[in-house]
Amino acid sequence: MDSIKTFPKFTIFFIVLMILEILGLTVIPSYHIVSKPMILAGLIGFYILEEKRQSHAFLTGLIFALLGDCFLLFGTSDMFMIGLIAFLIMQICYANTFNQKRRIPRTKDYIVPILIGVIGLGTLTFLWNSLGTMKWAVAIYTFAIVTMAIFAYLRHPKLRGYNILFLGVCLFIASDALLALNKFGDGFLYADIWVMLTYMLAQYCIVTGEVLGNRRVVKAKEPVSRFAQLREQKK
Repeated sequence: MDSIKTFPKFTIFFIVLMILEILGLTVIPSYHIVSKPMILAGLIGFYILEEKRQSHAFLTGLIFALLGDCFLLFGTSDMFMIGLIAFLIMQICYANTFNQKRRIPRTKDYIVPILIGVIGLGTLTFLWNSLGTMKWAVAIYTFAIVTMAIFAYLRHPKLRGYNILFLGVCLFIASDALLALNKFGDGFLYADIWVMLTYMLAQYCIVTGEVLGNRRVVKAKEPVSRFAQLREQKK
């Protein structure tokens, strides 16, 4: 993966943060209030230090993701709603950033966006009856995350880090789907761990993919023939 090769030190640092967060969820619950915000704080610091041409929209999205993580720590229905709004703003900011690097639409470009929309609608339909008073709030949130995913797919495919970023968006959708199934559905074993693991990997891929997208693709130098060298010397 290009992110690991290009940012090895940060990748190791982020893995440490992930391990600390998993420990905060399982072994040391009281530490979770510290370990969870450290994930986005670390990514924000990385983005500011590594990205010379920072996107205000993307950075704003990261900040609201951090706020969303903090609000969700409280566990109350009111804080959950505020956290949902924070992540909604994050998705709008991300989508705006991705849309600025879109490619020229082609007929085949609509196949994957339609599939993304079907997955989002299917998940919403499956959970609809159990959402209670949050039906329309979750519906708006689902529309936003589907839009973000479509714009991520429509980025120019020759951008460095294109696949990494799109993988991150897919992981984000998976994380939110797992969260919704656990909160509004019957729940499942180790739900908190799976939700956070997919979420942390998602944000890592999105942020490193966005940074890579602003860098040139490194191409290996082609070997120069002896004839070309002699011709160059005569000039």
